[in-house]
Amino acid sequence: MKIIEATITDRVNWDTFVSGQQSGSFLQSWLWGDFQNAADFRIKRLIIVSVDAIGAIHELPLHDERNNWLAVCLLVERRLSFGRSYWYAPWGPVTKDGLNDSQYKLVLQALRAHFTTNRNGSEMFLRIEPHLHTSEVGKILLSETKFNPLEKSVQPKDTLLLDLTQSEDDLLRQMHSKTRYNIRIAIRHGVTVAEETSVEGLKVFYAMAREIESKGEFHYHKEKYYMKMLEVLGKERGVSIIVARHDGEPLAAGIFIKSGKTFTYAHGASYKKKAHVMAPHLLHWEAIVQAKKQGFQSYDFFGIAPNENPKHSWAGISRFKRGFGGAEQHYLGAWDAVFDVIGYRVLNSARALKNIFMVKK
Repeated sequence: MKIIEATITDRVNWDTFVSGQQSGSFLQSWLWGDFQNAADFRIKRLIIVSVDAIGAIHELPLHDERNNWLAVCLLVERRLSFGRSYWYAPWGPVTKDGLNDSQYKLVLQALRAHFTTNRNGSEMFLRIEPHLHTSEVGKILLSETKFNPLEKSVQPKDTLLLDLTQSEDDLLRQMHSKTRYNIRIAIRHGVTVAEETSVEGLKVFYAMAREIESKGEFHYHKEKYYMKMLEVLGKERGVSIIVARHDGEPLAAGIFIKSGKTFTYAHGASYKKKAHVMAPHLLHWEAIVQAKKQGFQSYDFFGIAPNENPKHSWAGISRFKRGFGGAEQHYLGAWDAVFDVIGYRVLNSARALKNIFMVKK
């Protein structure tokens, strides 16, 4: 294995590779890296290439051929206190389909070795979050390469994928009957759904988000983060803002990421007023229809509770999402390779104390 830092000439091959693998996602796309960089995060784009038996890189032009690419990994630097930091791969690395266990283990070892060798004194650990279905074998391979599991993932560890290659009738048929009924109610009440991918549309979304956050129900990014997302992803039509209204009044809104074959419901918000008109149900149905028309093959609800425990903080929204049908996906979650053991223990102890003494508003 050899790791090479990608350059702009690798962009097309990078995105083709990411979108072509089962472990690929928008979080590892070239454009997402551009957005993170514009949002003032340092990034790295690494390509893991195969090496033949005598230790030489295959004689293939790196920028023209992908046959020797085994994995790619977009990493984002996250800053900690006292000048420390760590590198984080959201739903990464993306590995070539069909790698056997030994090859996958070598990819993990190469990533760890790269940061062990090249890190500076401020980098405390490497966090990866493989976008692969959870399995005992996967957990063993990560453990054997000295990655430690986290109790909580950063990105959703459990999600719901809707197959958009089905007909609209089949999509409706697989829904829960109550979800179909609520969509019809929204239509009868005259709820309208339209794309509003603009600064004005984003402000509509963020006004809802602020109200929800003020009640302690969900946490959202700062408005400038979403503005930068719109600026960077919007230039290449990589984001959609969709708003549901009743009598012209906005009631629900969603930010959707378009990447590869997948249309992802990344962020959503809604008002509780006029709940009887069922605006969020029609918003999602119209988003599903539009994604299908645009040629996307999957609709990712991007996060559900791992079970139907009514006490789970995501129980309500998960029940709503499950009403649309689809197949549940369960991933490996987040894993850390620690370089500064003492600093890592201090960090985790400080976080634990913060959680103990945190008072809910």
